[in-house]
Amino acid sequence: MDELKDLILDKAKDRFDRFGFKKTTMDEISRDCKISKKTIYEQFKDKEDLFICLFIRESRKAREIIFARMGEIIDPLDKLIQLVKTATSYFNEDNFLTRLLKSNDDLFSPFLIMKYRCIAEEEVISIIADIISEGKKQGKLRDVDEKVTAYAGLKLFQAFSYMQTMEFCKEKEAQGYYTDVLVDFLVNAIIKK
Repeated sequence: MDELKDLILDKAKDRFDRFGFKKTTMDEISRDCKISKKTIYEQFKDKEDLFICLFIRESRKAREIIFARMGEIIDPLDKLIQLVKTATSYFNEDNFLTRLLKSNDDLFSPFLIMKYRCIAEEEVISIIADIISEGKKQGKLRDVDEKVTAYAGLKLFQAFSYMQTMEFCKEKEAQGYYTDVLVDFLVNAIIKK
């Protein structure tokens, strides 16, 4: 991505994070960038396109951060366990992507329609499915449908992280108790016995 596009996305991110999608205008973003609105429209079709590009960029950054924190892990089961632990830790941090995904108000609703959320989830499901497939090839994981299992794992992960609907005990959460429960559940569901 070029410097101009990154500048626009950075300034838009600050605006969206502070005021939400609805209350942010392209005029404000152009003023923050110190460029004309026309220049922004040369890079992005409209405000929603800008927001979608920002979401995709932030999702890719999150994936890079998570995998960098994990390090190189060869064993597929260990890789899945570390992926869940690292991703849970990341999504418990206070960052733009987490705030966006946790948002219960309508500030970001134009983007959070199913079509775009599915695009982001499909990427994650594919990564998890590849790890499961490798584990099956090595004889370490049960013969399960990788895509369906990856989808179920992602939905469970979401329920234990940014889409939590149940109140967790803060002390247990800080100790990683709920992450351990999730990992134990997932491992026992797919490990070959």
